[in-house]
Amino acid sequence: MKVIDCVNMNINAYPSLYMLRNYEESTFAVLHHYFIVLGNNIKWSYTNDPKTGGYLTNPKHKEIHGEWVRIKDKPYGKEKHKIDPRAFKEKIFYFVEIDTGRSGEGFITSSKLYKCKIIFESDLKELKKRYRICESHIDYVHGFHTHHYYPVNMRSLIDNPYPNFSKRFSCFWDIDPRFIQDDWRLAGINHLKHWQKYFSDKERVKGYHYYKDPAGLKKFITERYMNNNKKYPHWVQHVRDNYKFQAFDGNNFEELANTRWEIEIRKTKKFLSDTLERITI
Repeated sequence: MKVIDCVNMNINAYPSLYMLRNYEESTFAVLHHYFIVLGNNIKWSYTNDPKTGGYLTNPKHKEIHGEWVRIKDKPYGKEKHKIDPRAFKEKIFYFVEIDTGRSGEGFITSSKLYKCKIIFESDLKELKKRYRICESHIDYVHGFHTHHYYPVNMRSLIDNPYPNFSKRFSCFWDIDPRFIQDDWRLAGINHLKHWQKYFSDKERVKGYHYYKDPAGLKKFITERYMNNNKKYPHWVQHVRDNYKFQAFDGNNFEELANTRWEIEIRKTKKFLSDTLERITI
């Protein structure tokens, strides 16, 4: 599957997650999930020939003789997905069937929790011919309306990355880079370069999950170690060893936080430069 087909597939399948303000933002969000997010269940394609693989996908499995076996993926470029032409042009809504037994005047309960259908605004005309639909809890008439729709609240562009910048869990270190298809390689390079700029921006990086927080670190260490003398009688030394900061004296939390952050940012930047060097061939 080409990058463009992967992006189109995810926007169509999960518009509440990926149909953002424009196609560019949506592409970024999809690729962030594929390249960066830990535990995303995304793997490199499994085909007969590594030359026909080299793209990322959500693997499928089937049970054979009591064991789950991965199904071979289609060769690169064989799976096509066109984006719905209404995407980014029309509003989208959650469309749900009303549980009349649990609903009442002024409040609506869905009959199938967590199974909302996502529709475009242009779908409403036909749906209103088939069902008695209300737009809000205020409009709901108990015993009359059968279905309800409400707007999907779109997310904005991802401002801060999922904190997974390690070779151990990175997809880019789980494949011979020679077999990565060119469009996936270029997408990976551009995505990693984006985060290189992010981690070099002293203001933007303050929103990162691991950014230094002396007050929060002090609160955690105080509650976890200092106030737990029975379990950690030598808590200062424990913090020194655990946080790899032998200069900790039990009070210099700001210095500890600064040192931890310096180690983290240095490690992250090295991962990005090493990974870019690896896949840029």
